[in-house]
Amino acid sequence: MSRALAASGAGAAGQAPPAAYRRAGAVLAAEWIKLRSLRSMLVTPLLGAVACVGLADLAVRHHATGWPHLDAVQRAQFEPLAINFNFVTLGILLFGVLGALVVTNEYGSGLIRTTLAATPQRGLVLAAKAVLAGLGSFALAMVITFGAFFTGQGILSGAHAPHLSLNDHHVLGHLLGMVYYMTAAGLIGLFTGVLVRSAAVAVTSMFGLLLVLPVLADKITPDAVTRHTVPYLPMNLGDRMLRPLLGLSPGIAVAGLAAWVLVLAGAAAFSLRGRDA
Repeated sequence: MSRALAASGAGAAGQAPPAAYRRAGAVLAAEWIKLRSLRSMLVTPLLGAVACVGLADLAVRHHATGWPHLDAVQRAQFEPLAINFNFVTLGILLFGVLGALVVTNEYGSGLIRTTLAATPQRGLVLAAKAVLAGLGSFALAMVITFGAFFTGQGILSGAHAPHLSLNDHHVLGHLLGMVYYMTAAGLIGLFTGVLVRSAAVAVTSMFGLLLVLPVLADKITPDAVTRHTVPYLPMNLGDRMLRPLLGLSPGIAVAGLAAWVLVLAGAAAFSLRGRDA
């Protein structure tokens, strides 16, 4: 009997660790449970989506009402798509803040210590958070972008002002570009939250990076440095998704936003591995 117990103990001790994909699935499931259990992470996106679409429609209605009173020059400068997405500044800040809250909520409550103790592979934890934040941002961006587009263009159509449809040239590409921009903002917020570990500091950082810094940069007298840096700020790269900006092509704008995400991801991974929770 002692031999049987010894053999059984040896088998248990020699049991192979779970496969990598099973560990990844378990971490992803755990992160999803934590995320959906936070009421703020459910209510805030809903309220944000309603606010973004509502503000977009309000701006479009204002321009549609004024359409009959525009002169020839003003009518020639009328851009239905740009008018439709005047809310984007608020929307991008929303995505950056939501991305930051995915991780800073855990630092604020101290739950991050339990998370890292249960899963010592910190890179795996960060990857799971990034996947969920990216998918959540993508889904919310699709709802906001296409919701604002269809309602806004419907308002313009009803007022007999110039309007667009998805079949018009480059319209779908611009809309998908906006979805990409918002998703990138969510990931930028997530990785910034890992770096600063504080909700207040993360929100302030997002406000500064996405809103204040581009405005201040535009006030600086152009020189060799600003010409090669200012166009590559996240806000300016995102604006290129709707209109030409300083000669940047859409491909460069897409690559520039991806570079922001990847650099911050690397910095966040290094920070998470090198510092205590």
